[in-house]
Amino acid sequence: MFNRMASLWMGDLDPYMDENFIKQAFSTMGETAYGVKIICHRVTGGSAGYCFVELADEAGVDRCVLRLNGKLVPGSNPPRKFKLNYATYGKRPDTGPEYSVFVGDLTPEIDDFQLYEFFVKKYASCKGGKVVTDPFGNSRGYGFVKFSDENEQKAAMEECQNANGLGGKPIRISIAIAKSNKTSYQQNQNYNYSQYYQQYQNYYSQWGYDPYSSYNYGYGPYGAATTAPGMAPPTTTSSASTETQATSEFQQSLGATEDTDEEAVEDPDPQPDIDTMNRQFMERSEELYESLMNCHWQPLDSVTSEIPTVANF
Repeated sequence: MFNRMASLWMGDLDPYMDENFIKQAFSTMGETAYGVKIICHRVTGGSAGYCFVELADEAGVDRCVLRLNGKLVPGSNPPRKFKLNYATYGKRPDTGPEYSVFVGDLTPEIDDFQLYEFFVKKYASCKGGKVVTDPFGNSRGYGFVKFSDENEQKAAMEECQNANGLGGKPIRISIAIAKSNKTSYQQNQNYNYSQYYQQYQNYYSQWGYDPYSSYNYGYGPYGAATTAPGMAPPTTTSSASTETQATSEFQQSLGATEDTDEEAVEDPDPQPDIDTMNRQFMERSEELYESLMNCHWQPLDSVTSEIPTVANF
């Protein structure tokens, strides 16, 4: 019976990787696998591409996740990298906050375990490190480190900024904000001025002061016509009569449009009258033949025959 707390999940298995191969791979890396359970596909019966590996204790699980993840599996062909995680549904049960930092300018040879080991030596609350890789497993040059103590997180940002000893160049550190908290963090940075606007509006009403009255340049109400000196005022009609007249004109124009749009409906698939069409074709053909015969010169009896005179019509 597998002890999940002392077990690992291992993925990206090829069909040839059996229990003995996986045990040998862990042994080559300096770890002892006491049990391997390969999960089979329900339909094909072959390997489903992942397995569970039982180790000695939970410390061995933590060590393998940090030290072996991302490294080449010994003897794999084509080359595969260790893809490990905790067997307890993806992560270890842990209650308590986490405080992360971003670590940049990492050289390509730095892996998860080296990143973790660099910080855990100085800060006991360091819980793990993760180097971000591309789809081919190559380092993107940055990673993240988690702490359980916020004070040690802040100390790491101050003391390890531009520090040496992790790779071939100094590292840079900044605070890392989880995606779930990023939106609320940004919203808190936006100051809310609406409450002050409403407060000043109330002050205006109490004082009897209209803040927009100074912008009144004597314009009449919207829609009212102005009359220049010497001009007769425009005649106005009631809104009701104007609306009635506009409605009547609209209905008349609509009726005219509807009458214009009505056209004779044609049969989309008419049946041709073959007899009538043949008779019309023959009549046109006879007229054409007679016209051709009457308009050209008649053939001569011989080359020396006299050309007849064309009759004038």
